[in-house]
Amino acid sequence: MKTTTIAMTLAGGVLVAALPATVAQADDDRDVFRSGAYTVKRGQEIDGDLTVRGGTVTIYGSVDGNVRQIGKGSVVVKASGDVDGNIVESGKGSVNVRGEVDGNISERGRGHVKIFRSAEVDGNVAERNKGNLVIWRGADIDGNTSESGKGKRIRR
Repeated sequence: MKTTTIAMTLAGGVLVAALPATVAQADDDRDVFRSGAYTVKRGQEIDGDLTVRGGTVTIYGSVDGNVRQIGKGSVVVKASGDVDGNIVESGKGSVNVRGEVDGNISERGRGHVKIFRSAEVDGNVAERNKGNLVIWRGADIDGNTSESGKGKRIRR
């Protein structure tokens, strides 16, 4: 009887100890909100929206949801990065894309939008304020591009 009680206690202890690890891993399976700089590492997948306030978002991995940067900071999608959703930057930063974006890109603040030659964008690209819209030759954009602010549309 004592052995059974101890085994059940240990089994219960293991179950409780395993629960926080499962919850910690689930962080990537829902919307993520951060303040300050945030990096999605290569191989990391976020299944939900990513919102960062007051810092730069750097994406080496994958985001299956919208990416939003608010305030001072930029959105950077590296060549290995993949965003399956829209990107909105509404502060003083820029949007720099070298990887893949399956959605629209919008810069509503003072920063620039730069679409580099390795980029693949399946959506519209818009810069709506003082910054420039810069597109390198070789960039694959399947959508419309627009500069509706005081900035310029530049082809490199």
